[in-house]
Amino acid sequence: MKREIYEIERYITDNIIIDVNYVEEFTNKHGEIKELKAFYIYSLYKTNQIKTANDALLTLNISEDFEKNSFFLMVKSLVQLSNETDIDQLIKMLESYLVVDNQRNNKWLRLELFKLYEKKEIDYLAWGYLEDAISIDENFYEAILLRAQRLDLITNCSDIINQLLQLPQSYVDSDILNFLGNAFLNCNEIDNAIKIFNGSLEIGITEEAYYFIGYINHYHLNNYEEAMFYYDKSISTNNQFVDVLLEKAWLFFDMNLYESSETLFKEIVGSHDEINSYNQITLFYLKTRKYIEVVNYIEKSKIRFGENYMNQGFELVYLEKIKEDSYVKKYHLYKEKYSQNELTWFRDLLAEL
Repeated sequence: MKREIYEIERYITDNIIIDVNYVEEFTNKHGEIKELKAFYIYSLYKTNQIKTANDALLTLNISEDFEKNSFFLMVKSLVQLSNETDIDQLIKMLESYLVVDNQRNNKWLRLELFKLYEKKEIDYLAWGYLEDAISIDENFYEAILLRAQRLDLITNCSDIINQLLQLPQSYVDSDILNFLGNAFLNCNEIDNAIKIFNGSLEIGITEEAYYFIGYINHYHLNNYEEAMFYYDKSISTNNQFVDVLLEKAWLFFDMNLYESSETLFKEIVGSHDEINSYNQITLFYLKTRKYIEVVNYIEKSKIRFGENYMNQGFELVYLEKIKEDSYVKKYHLYKEKYSQNELTWFRDLLAEL
């Protein structure tokens, strides 16, 4: 690989935000290296400048060597078929270029196939292409980030931390730091989590960073005053961020301010017609033993979202609490209907209450 091609490919690899003007200037400076034009067109595609990419493709003098270049063939297909709603044709074409890439050097081809198969929700094929891309370049940062983002935040928190710490500074922004801080939090590395969230706020103000600092003060440090301060900072940044609104309602509950808690839960249900809003207010009424309201919100949840393991689980807890005779029969039906994980959720809830 020519030094200039390596340099521009490394630039696109190392930067999550691509400066297309830089790529264009670099390409023009080394105009005798025709392969660089494909990287310029790809940078246009990656920054969603499809018309400009198409125009650049039309002016490209395509040689016989280009027709044997899997990277150019990939870029050409991506640009020309970018507006097609049926992605099967694009997948078929890209997979045919895997044969052209018989030396397995084209990490970008595998990355694009990962994205396409993920759109089709064929996860095992998508994941295979993502792993292939990283096996070609262990410092393929876009692929590393995509892999980390698809791991379970709780069970794979250590893996997420290790992968995010590989990313160069050019990839670091508030969203990445919030993601990393959340992983530290789930791994119970509280000091590191606080440092990361504060670092995120130094880069840019986000409701998520304020929320997580409030959450740590609320549940890990039991500092309710600080928790309220940061929850309110988060809400002032985005007053529609439902996660922080719910946690503020639970903070009122933990401070024994039950009326304030109830008022806020009701406001949330009124403004956020989501299943979790109904679940949280139902849980609140179970904890405060307002069973008429428990039944009310269970029924509202069933009407709005259908029966599910949570609203039926809440109903079982209610029946157990009032010593209703039908509890045992309905519990056995619940066991038959739902998975082991869902049954564990119910048993944990019953033990908590």
